[in-house]
Amino acid sequence: MIPFRPILIALTAVLCTLVVPVFAQNSPAGNTPQAHTTTQPKPATLDLREALSVSDLKIEMAESSWKIKQTLQTLVELANALEKYLNDNCFGDMLKTLSYVGPPTNPDCIARMERLLDIYPEDPVAICLRDGIAAQSCSDAYRGQSMKQFSPSTSLEESPDAALRVGLSAADVDKLRAISETLGNVNKDYQRASSDEEKQKHTDDAMHLYDKALSISCKIVAIQLEDPTSGKRQNAEDSSVRDIREKLLKVPPSLRADYQNRLMTEAEEELARAKDDPLKRQLVKQKIEAILNPEIDARPKASGKIRYRVVLPECYELIGKASVLVPNLPSTSCHRDGWQSPQCMAAMKKWNDYRAQVAERKRRSEKRAQPTPGSQISSF
Repeated sequence: MIPFRPILIALTAVLCTLVVPVFAQNSPAGNTPQAHTTTQPKPATLDLREALSVSDLKIEMAESSWKIKQTLQTLVELANALEKYLNDNCFGDMLKTLSYVGPPTNPDCIARMERLLDIYPEDPVAICLRDGIAAQSCSDAYRGQSMKQFSPSTSLEESPDAALRVGLSAADVDKLRAISETLGNVNKDYQRASSDEEKQKHTDDAMHLYDKALSISCKIVAIQLEDPTSGKRQNAEDSSVRDIREKLLKVPPSLRADYQNRLMTEAEEELARAKDDPLKRQLVKQKIEAILNPEIDARPKASGKIRYRVVLPECYELIGKASVLVPNLPSTSCHRDGWQSPQCMAAMKKWNDYRAQVAERKRRSEKRAQPTPGSQISSF
């Protein structure tokens, strides 16, 4: 017999907790996997050219933000935009074949991969695209990633994606409510089932419901980087400080002294005028540091930061429950670690093995149920 009733009851409880008042949604594009029955978040209705244009626009906007104000926040926004482009367009048919060797051959994919590695050398998406999904470097890169739930108290400035603050749409809440009601009927059918075959059917139905609930609850996701010691994000380097640094670096070191002296005189005068303004004095001190040491790059860096995959609280809770109650379901791992992660590929291979075992059990059961053929020996 299949021990399934607790799974159905537990899932009902989880889905009930998911049905809460929330607002509009973000619907990230994705490639629906074909080698199994799990569901990846569906993209909005866009053709390929439109989708590429949106991705390109997001990258351009993120690049502009990073150029204007170089903070860890704008760096993360740029990394998120580049990662999404690579995930959506550059891994080929990996979700069908469950394999990818790398490196990419498409010029746009190569350019964006190299740009991502430039700002974030440890980025797992870029590393796996470059080295292949089975490479040790790919597994190592993803090993440092954790999942965390988005906190509603997070300020807009610190949010890795504004869509996380918006949450799910009312339509998605209705879908979750419908899944919960359907699950109740599946639970009743399972309890009335008299054979292992019927129970397996209802088990499959419940796993499909889990998969569907995950695809709804986990459609909004973003990467966040935090300092490992404080959990705080780095402050921005003011554009005026960055301008001083960049201008000095354009002058050969042997010819830089006179220019530095002139800038230092201006900065000292500015510091004297700002004696009653603590914030202004702090900014001028940063300028003086840039004048004295222009080679020291104060821009925030991604290396050495803790990487989080940030999801909505509904998604976080459902992944935790599903990973325990239906461990064979691959979409749990894929939503937790990423659809182009080695963990997702391994989970989908495990799923295919599981489905093959279920099919073999069904074949053997049907064979046993066939009537035994009569004797072929004639009687005299």
